[in-house]
Amino acid sequence: MRFRSKLAFTIPELLIALLIVGILGAVAVYAINVQRAMSRDSKRISDVSVMRAALSQYWLQKASYPLSEGVNLGLIGSGAERLAGDGLGSLEDNTQPIFLDRFPIGPKSNEYYAYRANERGYSLRFITERNTAYGPAGTFFAHSSGVDNLDETK
Repeated sequence: MRFRSKLAFTIPELLIALLIVGILGAVAVYAINVQRAMSRDSKRISDVSVMRAALSQYWLQKASYPLSEGVNLGLIGSGAERLAGDGLGSLEDNTQPIFLDRFPIGPKSNEYYAYRANERGYSLRFITERNTAYGPAGTFFAHSSGVDNLDETK
């Protein structure tokens, strides 16, 4: 009597293969989430650079920044959807010149950049999810002099 060997996986071999596939899948999902967070942070940093440049152009012509006790830039109906010659305004406002046609909004839904300004300067608040060139994840404030984690308008 001859025994024939079957070409098949045993249950332990199948379990090990499933475990390896599961681990690889978990690592891939984690890596994708990290990349997405880094991409959102890159957009935030780019948006803040654009807004700082527009505010610098405004300052060069007006010798001041648009005053505000606090507003979410780009929020429809907030009156701070664009930067025009008379300061923060709505999209319907046709005041010339226009320094920034439309304030960018954050990469996540309902995410806006907070703006506050007084006679001493301005602060643009934004939040990062991962470590960036500015430091570990957290809240940052952009000013005319740079970016740090201090709100200089308080």
